[in-house]
Amino acid sequence: MANLNYYKNRAKQLTLTEWLIGINVVMYAVTFLVDATVGNALLHLGAKVNFLVAGGQYYRLITSMFLHAGITHLIFNMMALYILGRDIERFFGKGKFLAIYFGAGLLGSALSYLTVDAISVGASGAIFGLMGANLYLYKRNPMVYKRIYGTDLLILIGINLLIGFVRPNIDIAGHIGGLIGGFLMAESLGLKNEIWRHAKGILFLTLYAVITFGIIGFATFLNFQSEVFYMNMTYYTYLQSHMDRALSWADKGLSKFPNSSELLQFKSTYGQ
Repeated sequence: MANLNYYKNRAKQLTLTEWLIGINVVMYAVTFLVDATVGNALLHLGAKVNFLVAGGQYYRLITSMFLHAGITHLIFNMMALYILGRDIERFFGKGKFLAIYFGAGLLGSALSYLTVDAISVGASGAIFGLMGANLYLYKRNPMVYKRIYGTDLLILIGINLLIGFVRPNIDIAGHIGGLIGGFLMAESLGLKNEIWRHAKGILFLTLYAVITFGIIGFATFLNFQSEVFYMNMTYYTYLQSHMDRALSWADKGLSKFPNSSELLQFKSTYGQ
């Protein structure tokens, strides 16, 4: 009983940053288990796959934040989260820290959804959001910020953005979206114990919502104008053994693209 109380007390002492790191590590372990049993773990666990998001699985814009494509990817992201998260959590408080983290991650995923066709996973967008919150701290009081941090964090932001542009297979759109999202959320919420429900806070929160959900809506609209989207949804639902849904997606696609050879072939093979 004493040991159980010890672990309960220790859990209460953990910061939200440490909890987020723990969740990411656990999800990485779960990825291995799923891969070993049914395969395609990232797909099953919620990676950002554009046509599936457009098809209604919008939760993937959030779940993809807790998945990683490899151990190096996980380690570097968790190191960055540990370094940046502790101070942002301390300056903004737990509730606002979570709002910044998830808000930035969502905008990062949204911009990736709009501009990057590839499957995407990782906490990078949310972590860049913590960098965006650092930019807010710098803007708010440059002298105090420099006295605490110097210019190291600002240089780190610049280097990470540059690396994203020059290295392949990095979702730079997710990074930029996260950076902007973190800054906007920090501007809207203010520091710990500050009341955010003032005109400026509401303005920035509204701006964040318009940008984020506007991007998601526009990206979905563009997907629905693509023949490839209907083909992907048709074959994906077919492989999931949902024949009725597959035929429904084929019909929707043919209503927009009546000469689609792929969709016509599917209908002729599996249609009633």
